[in-house]
Amino acid sequence: MIIFEQIFKMKKYLLFILISAFSITVKANCEDLKPFTVVIDRGHDAVDRGAIVEDESEYEILAALVAEITGELTGDLNVIYHNPTGEHLTIEERADQINALKPDLVISIHMGFSDNGPRQAAIILNDKNLEFEKSKEHASSLIAHLTKDAYFSTIRTEVNGMALLEKVNSAAFILEIGNMNAARDRYYLQSNGSKRVSINFTAFLNDLN
Repeated sequence: MIIFEQIFKMKKYLLFILISAFSITVKANCEDLKPFTVVIDRGHDAVDRGAIVEDESEYEILAALVAEITGELTGDLNVIYHNPTGEHLTIEERADQINALKPDLVISIHMGFSDNGPRQAAIILNDKNLEFEKSKEHASSLIAHLTKDAYFSTIRTEVNGMALLEKVNSAAFILEIGNMNAARDRYYLQSNGSKRVSINFTAFLNDLN
């Protein structure tokens, strides 16, 4: 009788292990099926229009660029354009809205403003970001794609305390594409240059998964 009880307990134990293993497999498969979500956050808004030079604003230039920044996406990608209406938000509100979307990656797109001339581009990271290492990996990949365009053949990387990057819960970085203080950059991003940026940005997104 004791032997039968031991066999019965052993069968229950084996069944428990099998069910647990199946549950873990199902969970892993579900996670594999989850699309890779990218939030593209356009810098500034309809109230804070960013840098304004010769009646051209950073906000308007970026709005047009972001509108065409992704071409044909392949794979299981979910790209979300944050705040498409240009609502005026604080950094905290912006971060809260982005976190609610539960993205895998956040890219905030801006333009620089300096006296360093045209063809300026940069990736900005924050080492207090929760996914700093992943942020660096994704940033390196984007640089590799964008520098295929000879116009932006050099993209510098810097680490500073940008607040948004610290407040979001996912990998995140800022892309500064072009220099608002350089007429050549403003023209480039509003002409055929935007198409080149779009093609290379789309290739980067398609390589994410």
